[in-house]
Amino acid sequence: MKTIKMQILASALLLTALIFTGCKKGETGPAGAAGATGATGPVVNLSNAGYITGTLTGTRQDGTPFTEPFSYTYYFTGLGASGKLDSISATSYNFNMSRSVNDIFSNDNANVSVNTTSKTSSTGTLYLNFTFEKSLGTNKTFYFSTSASPSTTATGLSYNASTGLFSGNFNVSLTGGQNTSGNSATIVGSFQGIMDQQYSFKQHVAEIKTN
Repeated sequence: MKTIKMQILASALLLTALIFTGCKKGETGPAGAAGATGATGPVVNLSNAGYITGTLTGTRQDGTPFTEPFSYTYYFTGLGASGKLDSISATSYNFNMSRSVNDIFSNDNANVSVNTTSKTSSTGTLYLNFTFEKSLGTNKTFYFSTSASPSTTATGLSYNASTGLFSGNFNVSLTGGQNTSGNSATIVGSFQGIMDQQYSFKQHVAEIKTN
């Protein structure tokens, strides 16, 4: 009886070995259909309206003179993003606007801040922050930036209280210490944009008197 059981077990093991030995891996089948397109990720929206435009002239650090036109017309979308008018006091108003190129990774941008004594002033004090970048070939880039907030007199100012449109001109002379070229430079241009007027208020707290 024991011999019969051993023969049956040996036969079963032999059969199992033959089955595994005879099995071959099949060929890889064709790829399945592409899956559904995923949801669109977040996008940074830029608006194109208004401008800070003009011409940059000067001398590069290597002594090469340059004259570069620029036109910055884009800004981040949002409340008051086109420009802001802040009434600091009855005799002090600040207009502020920024523009760039249509590339959120670019360094090209400008910010203009103009302080006036009234909304209808035709002149005011202008502060400029400015950056310009240009490729000069393979692995060569010309980079220019103001290293401070140089000021000048803004001229030809015009503000329309109904539409919020604000515009003007500027001519900024820079010393070598006020820009990255290390040499004197000039930025001449104009600007225009819709201003969102800011309103601030002071909360008055009722005074409680005790006897």
